[in-house]
Amino acid sequence: MLSELVIEPEALFHILSLANLVIIDARSVEEYRKGHIVGAVSLHPSRLEQEVTLENGSQVSRLVCEPESATEALRDAGVSKESRVVIYDDGGDYLAARLFWILDYFSHPHVQILDGGLDGWRADVGIITRELSVNEKGNFTPSPDESKRTDFFDLLTSIGQASMNLCNSLDEHEFAKGAIPGSVNLPYQKTYRESGYSRLRGTLELRSIFEHVGAKPDKELIFYCGVGYSAAQTYFAAKAAGFSRVSLYDGSMEEWTARGGDLFPFGDPNKDS
Repeated sequence: MLSELVIEPEALFHILSLANLVIIDARSVEEYRKGHIVGAVSLHPSRLEQEVTLENGSQVSRLVCEPESATEALRDAGVSKESRVVIYDDGGDYLAARLFWILDYFSHPHVQILDGGLDGWRADVGIITRELSVNEKGNFTPSPDESKRTDFFDLLTSIGQASMNLCNSLDEHEFAKGAIPGSVNLPYQKTYRESGYSRLRGTLELRSIFEHVGAKPDKELIFYCGVGYSAAQTYFAAKAAGFSRVSLYDGSMEEWTARGGDLFPFGDPNKDS
């Protein structure tokens, strides 16, 4: 069983004529121009991000931008509060999930990800166009929900608490090289299953995967990676599995180390590399 946060290609095909539907291609503009879903507009997550200079002079890239800066880009894409937003990337990636998290953080009420992405669309529907799409300007006003975003200071006070699971979404090799102390590892790739193209695992499968690393409904789940992209996929998968207390450490390891935080093999300060 798939979550309501996911829409299958055939189901999307049958609602293409909906007046309030906004389809967003989260890939690069170059990839979008090579071919995309009919009616889709291009919006890469980087258009909703900013680089921030810390008090110590270090810079952290790809942090979600202020709502005022996001408003124009989202409205230009045609996003309104009443819109039904469907996001996709190539499939098996994390660009769509990063954009999903940003819209979720900004409190948009109806956002889904296309299961299998463009690969799934090609396999199940097959209709691709190079015609550029322009939506009527939207009216969405971003309203940050800080419960969905963890910052460095939140994380410092949370590490080691029994009520929290800190989850690293990089692959096992990267996790072994260095991770934030107290982390468990759940590579984002494990949230997908292969069936001709990468598709999200079903709700029960996902719940089992998260429970295997200690996640429970009454615990807070905080996801991170290198810069907050692959972590967005595990964030999305956790929400699809029915976990409600989930957030993303947006700065991830880039901010953690820029602020002087140490990384340890397997996230264990007592483990030798």
